[in-house]
Amino acid sequence: MEQTASLKHNNRQSDYETLEKQILSVYHSGVYITSHDLVQIGAQLEYDLPLKERDILLKKLLGDAKKDGKLVLLLQKIGALLKHRAEIYTKLGNNHMPAREPISQWLHKAKSTDLLIKREIQKAEYE
Repeated sequence: MEQTASLKHNNRQSDYETLEKQILSVYHSGVYITSHDLVQIGAQLEYDLPLKERDILLKKLLGDAKKDGKLVLLLQKIGALLKHRAEIYTKLGNNHMPAREPISQWLHKAKSTDLLIKREIQKAEYE
């Protein structure tokens, strides 16, 4: 029985583990979101967060926002941050041709992350 409980615990994942990994990994999202960015987003949602590691902040934001009915708003703000960074990348790529190829890869990843966020928003709207 103890082994079964351990297996259940190991198989249990955060509701937003995939989203968290996607957002926090530059390799997957194409965008680096700082702890400061997360604290600022939290402040916009009236959360007073200390400056800590990004994974801790994002988990807290997602958990608190879900509990407080602000999850859609949080996801929209993260999506807006991604879009803003993508706009900056686009300008950089247009102004610096040698950097255009890697920047296009970042933009592709940012779009994939944006689609993931949009799917999460749709799921959150129906919960």
